Amino acid sequence: MPLPQSLEQALQAHFERTRSYFTALGESSPEAIILGGGYGRGEGGIAIDSAGNPAFFNDLDYFIFTDSPGNVRLQQAVHQWEEEESALLGIDVEGKCLPCSDLQATPNSMMFYDLVMAHTPVMGPPDYLAAYHPLAQADRIAAIEATRLLWNRGSGLFFAKADLEMGKRLSVVHRNQAKAKLAFGDALLTIRGQYRPYVRERQIRLQAETDIDARIVELHREGTEFKLNPTVTPSLATLQQTQLLLTEIWEACYLEVESTRLGHCFRTADEYIHYRGKLFPEIPQWRNYLLAIRDQLKRGGHLSPIFDYPRGALQRSLLSLLAEPADLQQAGRLLGTKLANMQIAAQHYTQWWGYYS
Repeated sequence: MPLPQSLEQALQAHFERTRSYFTALGESSPEAIILGGGYGRGEGGIAIDSAGNPAFFNDLDYFIFTDSPGNVRLQQAVHQWEEEESALLGIDVEGKCLPCSDLQATPNSMMFYDLVMAHTPVMGPPDYLAAYHPLAQADRIAAIEATRLLWNRGSGLFFAKADLEMGKRLSVVHRNQAKAKLAFGDALLTIRGQYRPYVRERQIRLQAETDIDARIVELHREGTEFKLNPTVTPSLATLQQTQLLLTEIWEACYLEVESTRLGHCFRTADEYIHYRGKLFPEIPQWRNYLLAIRDQLKRGGHLSPIFDYPRGALQRSLLSLLAEPADLQQAGRLLGTKLANMQIAAQHYTQWWGYYS
């Protein structure tokens, strides 16, 4: 979807400033700067500001490729550039420094697939990522990527639930709900090998799948429209009603994805929460014990069960927290503390989510 002329001009001016800024670093200049995310794919959101004019909505997510990602001068330059361009454009501009070799280690990730298949080169050779095209195959995206996507968006729904209880941050709630609407269909396409980088193409593929709940297809359509043209925040009552529907569908999608990934049928959230196996069987048990000891010594607590990777406890606890009503006692056992209410639960969950997301 093309940007309005005013935004396209602002984006091109931003690109020119970026090239001039980093070229001036001389020997510290990066090999290439590539814009990923929605605007890199030509799918950035177009909002309407208070004056009725089109405005940017999403962040600008950059990948800054360099053989020396730890170069102090480059790191300082990136930080200053992020601040200056964020202030000029009115959205967050973020750049991640990494060597191109890092991509070779992540061919099964959704990030790798999206970046290689759809991006905008801003500085450096226009075909900088061309060598990776043969590796970018939808059916190679690991199932854990679908799990991670739903876990992140489910966490957003939990934060929305806590905010709705207090009747605050409704615009953030609206945005988290819209992201969840997209994630359901995207996750199911991923485990079917049908994921694609462009959101409208994913919508078409969802419609062609005969065994996917029609509600998921419709929610994906709504999420697509919000992504491209963000809508005004609805009333508290509407958001609360939407929250209940999204939570129900999220749980069903999450259990389907995890059943596929782990080769174990989870029929209910309770079966998943109390599953005796490891949610991350590929991670050695001794490492998980060491992480629990480290967390206890440095962070004053640890997550349970300690034989599994700590993210597993967060994933289990999320189903307890999204239940109606939330099972704070069970979530507290997993998070290693007593949870008196949803606000305290959100604080503890956010803390551990920051460590293991």
